[in-house]
Amino acid sequence: MRFARPLRLTIHTLWTLVLSLQIVSAQNSFKIFLVGDAGDHEESGETLVNLRKELSASPNSAVVFLGDNCYKNILGGLIPFGYKGFDSSQSTIEKINSQLALVEHYQGSVFFIPGNHDWWNRLSYERGRPKLAMEEAYISKNLAENSGIANPGNTFLPKNGGYGPDYVELNHQTIRLIFIDTYRIVMTGIKKKKIPQEELLFYDRLDSIIRAGFVLKQKIVIVAHHPVYSIGPLNKKFSHPYFFQRIKASYIQFPSYKTMTSKIASILYRYPGIYYASGHLHALQYFYTKDQVHYIISGAGSKENMLSEKEMIRYGKGPSPYDYLMWDTGGFFELEFDAGSTYTFLYYNNALLKCSLEDQ
Repeated sequence: MRFARPLRLTIHTLWTLVLSLQIVSAQNSFKIFLVGDAGDHEESGETLVNLRKELSASPNSAVVFLGDNCYKNILGGLIPFGYKGFDSSQSTIEKINSQLALVEHYQGSVFFIPGNHDWWNRLSYERGRPKLAMEEAYISKNLAENSGIANPGNTFLPKNGGYGPDYVELNHQTIRLIFIDTYRIVMTGIKKKKIPQEELLFYDRLDSIIRAGFVLKQKIVIVAHHPVYSIGPLNKKFSHPYFFQRIKASYIQFPSYKTMTSKIASILYRYPGIYYASGHLHALQYFYTKDQVHYIISGAGSKENMLSEKEMIRYGKGPSPYDYLMWDTGGFFELEFDAGSTYTFLYYNNALLKCSLEDQ
């Protein structure tokens, strides 16, 4: 009988320990939602409405809007395309608000990065910076007033039209999320015979920041607007790249864009397991390379590339069985970090459906 009380205490202690471990495990599970090119609607479309549901259910998480946060069409929308972005008009304010509305009751971290439309597709920093500054100020001010999110004072990155790389550490410093402005890099290199010194310094800093996280055994995710690797219309080649260059600067074969992809890819392959997430292409794509680099394209927040039957045959699948390509559908990606493992999920059909990709 004298052993009965210690036995009850032991059982109670073990049960408490189990509950504690379950709580710690739940806290350590962290999600990053990746959605790009979400700025085409004045009201949240079905894809963004479904994203909001996921955010509400996932307080221990972050969401990254991957650029082209606002489109301004020509002649008030009579022509369904244009170069411009946010200009403080009522229409463009509502397009930004359709994204800000998603995080009104969200408890995680919120980040916006710029794309080419946020720079108004300008071909120089001097002409594009005032346009970007308007959008950055509007988004930063509104999110600074959102006391529910985890990072109200640090939401638009890189700041002030900089190249980056900027980074934050998430989930008890187990994740390093790195932000770069790829359109700023493309602009810097236009018609340059060699890579500008400031761009070379950017690549050195990027490698240094990745290496530091790699040494700390952090999970590393780079977020940008422009893809480094993709399949589809963005790979179109040009015999005269500087003719209508404001359009062609969005394509991977544009000289300064091509240089950027080559330099970034040469850095990424040194760090197996790294993620590079982007938007720009209005589709959903995932690639896992032989160098163990994960490339994600999540550019279907409010626009979808509608391919012809011929294009679908050409661009319907990637060279590897690990590749996933989805066209003509809205959606986004989710990365889940849990107990040292990373899981990739794809939301498609306007985010009504969800599938798990090959775990790496």
